[in-house]
Amino acid sequence: MSKLQTAIQKISESSRDGSLPSSREIREAMAAKRNGDRNQITTGETLQVSRSIDIDIASLAEAGIAVAAEDNPALRGEIRRIKWPVLANAFGDQSELIPRSSLVMVASATSGEGKTFTAINLALSIAAERDVEVLLVDADIAKPNVSKLFNVRDEPGLTDFLSNSEFKIEDIVLGTSIEGLKLLPAGHANPLASELIASNRMVSLVEELDARFPNTIILFDTSPILQTNESQVLSGLVGQVLLVVAANKTPRPAVQEALSVLGDDL
Repeated sequence: MSKLQTAIQKISESSRDGSLPSSREIREAMAAKRNGDRNQITTGETLQVSRSIDIDIASLAEAGIAVAAEDNPALRGEIRRIKWPVLANAFGDQSELIPRSSLVMVASATSGEGKTFTAINLALSIAAERDVEVLLVDADIAKPNVSKLFNVRDEPGLTDFLSNSEFKIEDIVLGTSIEGLKLLPAGHANPLASELIASNRMVSLVEELDARFPNTIILFDTSPILQTNESQVLSGLVGQVLLVVAANKTPRPAVQEALSVLGDDL
């Protein structure tokens, strides 16, 4: 049995007995993908960037956007509990059964449920892993809160790429001061957001990201499912969907309707 097979078997066994795969098991699977079975595994490229930005984690934590380990270790642990199944689905033995398994959409039924908070902190947690990178995509074009929170203004991004065929992925991806984390901002406002997300250009972008960067988690922060059409379209292009629900706040019918909109493939 190869190193890769051994590593992902451990992940699979952990999933079957109800426990979560450990960070060590995930790292072993990633290392095996990178260093072993080279005749079967494509290593992939490293995302190139147009420029880099500084991210002030302390300021984000003070504003209640980022979770600081010293301030809230319990909540940070909960973010990790979200992370492990995502990584297991992306790189474990089930990944071959999940098309575009490393493409993950973070959504909610309605606004104000913590969707962007979850996406940002999940991205930061994944970036802390040594053997995997994360690209955080601000796909909430109507309310690009990720771009605003990271103080990215008037930069080309997703809408510009989708509306202009001359843009390449490298033109819209920003590096950050956090190792392992890159950002694809929403871009300039566009009244045809829904049409752009549903375009062949979007399909091509998703396919290119999946093919060229298999060791990168592509994390999409999307618009609320019941308020726009973009999330429904995007859910058909990614391999994993995380539905964020505000405890004791989101009505059960709204959650059920959101799941119905997303379809039967979840």
